[in-house]
Amino acid sequence: MLQALPYHLKVRDHFAQQTNTWNFFAAVKTKEEQLAQYKTELLKNTYKFDETADAAIYEKVVKAKEKLGLEQLPVTVYQAQYTDEMNASIVFLNNEAHIVFSGRITQLLDEDELLAILAHELTHVKLYGMLQGELETAERIIMAIAGNYNSEAAYYETARLYRLYTEIFCDRGAYTVVGDIRPVITSLVKVATGLDKVSADSYIKQAEEIFSATTEVKAATVSHPENFIRARAIQLWHEKKEAAEAEIIPMIEGMTDLDQLDVFKQKDLLQLTRQFMQLMLKPNWFRSTLVTSLAKQYFADFSYDDDITLNEELVETISESHASIKDFLGYVMLDFALVDGELEQVPFGWLFQFAETIQLSGAFDAIVKKELQLSDKKLQQHKQKTMAAWYKIKEGEKEQVYEGDASL
Repeated sequence: MLQALPYHLKVRDHFAQQTNTWNFFAAVKTKEEQLAQYKTELLKNTYKFDETADAAIYEKVVKAKEKLGLEQLPVTVYQAQYTDEMNASIVFLNNEAHIVFSGRITQLLDEDELLAILAHELTHVKLYGMLQGELETAERIIMAIAGNYNSEAAYYETARLYRLYTEIFCDRGAYTVVGDIRPVITSLVKVATGLDKVSADSYIKQAEEIFSATTEVKAATVSHPENFIRARAIQLWHEKKEAAEAEIIPMIEGMTDLDQLDVFKQKDLLQLTRQFMQLMLKPNWFRSTLVTSLAKQYFADFSYDDDITLNEELVETISESHASIKDFLGYVMLDFALVDGELEQVPFGWLFQFAETIQLSGAFDAIVKKELQLSDKKLQQHKQKTMAAWYKIKEGEKEQVYEGDASL
């Protein structure tokens, strides 16, 4: 049974909480003149397949609609002119679906592969109709925001991931209709390569070889995951159904990268940064006016937490983070090490120790060396001198960041 992917639901829930925006997009309806204009443009630039003369195509459309529960959906299929690029796309307007082939898809694909392509496109409509149309509303919201040049990069990334997950969902629709993952995979590879013959089993092995060679594989494209990811994802779903999500999500999203934060990872990083700063600034001697002012530049509502303690979960989260996240936290530390000259060497000494405790010493050392232009020898001398200054500070028990064993 086809179900919306977790990411679709996260985006839906996120925007559903923004009542005014949600209600505006939910109320927008396609006007008849928009549909008429679109059809006119299609007729100018395509060949429209006839239901009688091209009955074989429409027989497949009917079969796909029946399997997907879209029996009442009017569907028209077209062949684009003036292009050799192979592709298939669908537009859903005013409860009508229009599928456009480009290139020599109908000549290249066999019967099952063509059915898979049609089913894939129609599954887009299936997704739009799920949950009373809420996912279609969510998609229009995130695409509209991401398409605005004033929008934050996080919205663009959210839209990118939403599209990638939609393609994964539509591949599942194709598999549901055809009943075999092989035509789903071979149709993808044929369209991408132009080859007349493709082995699904060989391509699955090729995908497995990619993932066995490295754990840091994720989708890098804008609208469609790479074919080897799609092949691996549909194979996993064939084998495990919903239990496969735990393996598919890392293939689409990978590790959290500072340069590719969606709105959810952005929120998570803000929470991590706040907690990180509260731990770092727990010692009372570190809470000078300049330090507090800098903290409030990061978070206008920043407040100190005298009860916060370091835990293994936070250490594990940081140690397993992407290098860009470690560098970001390292530069946060450097900001606070340098902000108040009256504290002299003490902040650096404390932060060298803190970095070691939370398994950030490699990143922090490299940043200090680079930004202060120190040689390896000078860096070690700087560490020894500043840590000696910190050791002289008498901190109260409540200022310790450790809970229980201080060797954590």
